[in-house]
Amino acid sequence: MTWRVFVSERGNVFMREIAEHLVEGLVAQGRPAELVTDELPGDGDPARQLVVAPHEFFPLFAAAEADRLRAAGRAVCINTEQPATPFFATALAYAELGPFTLDINRFSLDALRRRGVTAAHLPLGYVASMDQWRNQPHANRSIDIGLLAGRTPRREQFIGGAAGQLWEWRTDLRFFSWHRPRRASDATFFTGDAKYQRLADSRILLNVHRDDEPYFEWARVVEAIANGCVVATETSVGIEPLEPGVHMVMSPLEHLAEAAIALAFDEPRRAAMADAAHQLLVERLDQGRLAVDVLESMANTPRRTPTHRRGATVPGSGALRRVARAAGRRFAAPPTPAPGVWTSTERALMEEEAHTLKAALLEQQAGIRSIERALAAARHGDADHVDITTTPTYAEAAPTVSVVVPLYQQGHYLREAVESVVAAGGGSAAPRTDLVIVDDHSTDDSLQVALQLVDEMPWFPIAVVARAANGGLPVARNTGFRFSRGRYIFALDADNLLYPAGLRRLVDHLDTAPADVVAAYGLLERFDEHGSVGLTSHLPWDVDLLVHGAFIDAMAMFRREGWEALGGYAQHPGIYGWEDYDLWLCAAENGVRASLVGAIIGRYREQGGSMRKLSDIDMAANFVTLRERHPRLPWPS
Repeated sequence: MTWRVFVSERGNVFMREIAEHLVEGLVAQGRPAELVTDELPGDGDPARQLVVAPHEFFPLFAAAEADRLRAAGRAVCINTEQPATPFFATALAYAELGPFTLDINRFSLDALRRRGVTAAHLPLGYVASMDQWRNQPHANRSIDIGLLAGRTPRREQFIGGAAGQLWEWRTDLRFFSWHRPRRASDATFFTGDAKYQRLADSRILLNVHRDDEPYFEWARVVEAIANGCVVATETSVGIEPLEPGVHMVMSPLEHLAEAAIALAFDEPRRAAMADAAHQLLVERLDQGRLAVDVLESMANTPRRTPTHRRGATVPGSGALRRVARAAGRRFAAPPTPAPGVWTSTERALMEEEAHTLKAALLEQQAGIRSIERALAAARHGDADHVDITTTPTYAEAAPTVSVVVPLYQQGHYLREAVESVVAAGGGSAAPRTDLVIVDDHSTDDSLQVALQLVDEMPWFPIAVVARAANGGLPVARNTGFRFSRGRYIFALDADNLLYPAGLRRLVDHLDTAPADVVAAYGLLERFDEHGSVGLTSHLPWDVDLLVHGAFIDAMAMFRREGWEALGGYAQHPGIYGWEDYDLWLCAAENGVRASLVGAIIGRYREQGGSMRKLSDIDMAANFVTLRERHPRLPWPS
């Protein structure tokens, strides 16, 4: 009799990959098996109807809930979700209807059994299709340290905190967003052969848990080991038969980065560990043998009687049922804020007051700028007059990259920012770099600080462009871009910093990127006066995510012709403070894109400055303006 392995066509692709590996393993063991995506389990032996990821398969299947419940009673569900998540509760509600349940992880298996579910462990293991390495003699792998994981605050905090150690290594740090299921056709997400080849090109893969539970991410680990990539994981349970120090590295999270880097320094040890882990995987963790053993064992286990009744509901599945009705476009919508104490009338009044306040502040600001422009015109004959001061080396420089730093009332940060540019653009391996600082008519000592740096660094090509009247951040950036000379232009705010390899990583990427890539960006470590607080600019370009909010900072490198084609940063009072977001939306609307480099390239300073406070007033009106400016984008309803 054929084993039928069911999985959702509309769910996450890595669940489908688990199902495909099960089918491949069973077939390799001489057991007929097939993948099923377009029907519910029907009559037949429930032990030969396996549903992978029931939390996706049943809620996303276009059928009445009563039919889904009956189908769950005719199948064995294979849970793939961690405890303490809403998806685990949904999976449990369906899984307990069948004769028994399987779980891919011993940690969640224990959670099922504590709930009285008859369950067994189905280990994930090796199939030939995932092995792009096949234990060939060790070639030079181009990635030292990688990460492939869904975004969670804990993972972001870890990578941000390790940024000071990881920036100098060849990294490929890939997060994905949970805002929709990840599909095999998703250009922003590695799947199948592309993922396996990436792992075969990586020396070490970091494994960080989504939360504090010590759940071992077996699917990710097996695929890495199959491709000769050594896993460096934080402390986990249920790792047997793998042994720390023999097949992998295991460390408490606070020491994980140091442990991974120590291994990266010791290639003979790393290679020996990769060989030992691959041999163990092939010899003891063959997916087909593992599946046959557990399925034949459970076939002799007394079966529980399904307890569902006609018309029963599944606890915890309401959100996913709504997802199914929305044709699967949203798998895990952001949580809805709890209702506040304000009535709808009070909210409307607050929004109106915010709109009025912001308009008044912007009007006051525009008035001041108008006066400054009038004074500049009277003194210099040109409201846009600038004074330019350069280092002796500036005129003869032929930069590949121009770094543009807009400056207004932030002289106290400028020295550190400039020194980071010099470190990133002054070494022998660095791209030829010059620096354009645009002082936007600061009223403090910012201009004096900039001019002092010109005196102190005559050997580095620097130009200070001093505006005679304040124009605002988009004007200052546009001014700097116009004065820049490199074929690539990098935007750096005066309070942010570059890591020494940051410019080189982006240039290398743009040198080989397709023509529709107008810009490249890398991961930014967010920090404040207390230290690292996480990441930003760490998700791949995704228009569907972009229309829900800005997730890419202005700190990016543009092709000169690409920036010019987009028209630069817009000067529009309705998007005050959101000009960089508007530019990314403009790129999306024009069918071009930015491309993520999986390396940490800089540091983004978190602070509550006056511009940030003003830009965040009346945010709803900002979105209205952005939707009007970019009507062809797929805005959410």
